[in-house]
Amino acid sequence: PARGNFYYEAAQSLREILGPERVSMFHVAPGESADVWHSGLIDFIKSVGATHVLGHVESDPGQVNAPWTWDSLWFELSAVWDGVLLGVTFDSSHKWLAAQSRLLARISDRFLLLDICIPMDGRMVRGRPEVGPIPLVVSRESQALLRDRLTGVTPEFDLSFIGAMYPYRVQLVEQLRAAGVSVAVNPHRSDTAEDLESSRREQPSWLDYMAGLASSRMTLNFSQSSAGRYEQFKWRVMEAGLAGTLLLTDDRDRTSRFFVPDEEYGYFPNVKQLPKVLNEYMSDPQRVARVAAAGARKAQEIAPEGLWRAVDSGLHRRKLRT
Repeated sequence: PARGNFYYEAAQSLREILGPERVSMFHVAPGESADVWHSGLIDFIKSVGATHVLGHVESDPGQVNAPWTWDSLWFELSAVWDGVLLGVTFDSSHKWLAAQSRLLARISDRFLLLDICIPMDGRMVRGRPEVGPIPLVVSRESQALLRDRLTGVTPEFDLSFIGAMYPYRVQLVEQLRAAGVSVAVNPHRSDTAEDLESSRREQPSWLDYMAGLASSRMTLNFSQSSAGRYEQFKWRVMEAGLAGTLLLTDDRDRTSRFFVPDEEYGYFPNVKQLPKVLNEYMSDPQRVARVAAAGARKAQEIAPEGLWRAVDSGLHRRKLRT
């Protein structure tokens, strides 16, 4: 718990909703051959009577630089099992990763795509609904640990940016500083992490990362994908809310699917306009506190069940077993 592991949180949150006896975990050992984990998973599904399987379909589980084999698994599994494969993707902005999911969708219509960051309706099969973007899931177990970690943490900075410092983000932060905006970059770290290499090295724990978010009154979210000029729904949107800091984002569409602009988060159209937006918020501390508190309430409501509400809605739209 509280490690930022999407699949642990997905399983634990569903245990909290349905009961522990309704959720089973299948483990694939590192380096295990495709033949072994395919047959093992099929036997496991039959033994526990699974109706749905959730998995990360962008790569084979437990493997590094191994061939992708979800297609052969799904071809075999869909012929002997009438359940639904819930395939999670993190990077579908990348063309060939999306192509893999498209192949799974064409093998059987009992494949439902769950994309964490972009809408995917009609992207697998024309006219076919999928699920996405989906909110970050944080179980009630992990939320309790988070509350303990944030006890006594108070804001030290007006504005922070936390995350990997891709070159375009370095340029954006430089532009903000040139405009007179004071930005604390990765304040949760003891070292200076203002370039891509250092920001990815020796990552602090998820709880320390969340404490870093809570140490600022406002935090920036840049919605551009690392794959190019694609707008993504970022986990930081939910994490900012859970940490109790006000989110400022350039996201035009994705965040507004879950949060109300100007009431539960702040919006800036571009970096040139950001100093003006910041000054408006900084001149009104009560507004900062009010919007941050509303965003926190919404994030705490969504985090433990929002993923599964979205999945059930998608299954219903597709007339699949909920």
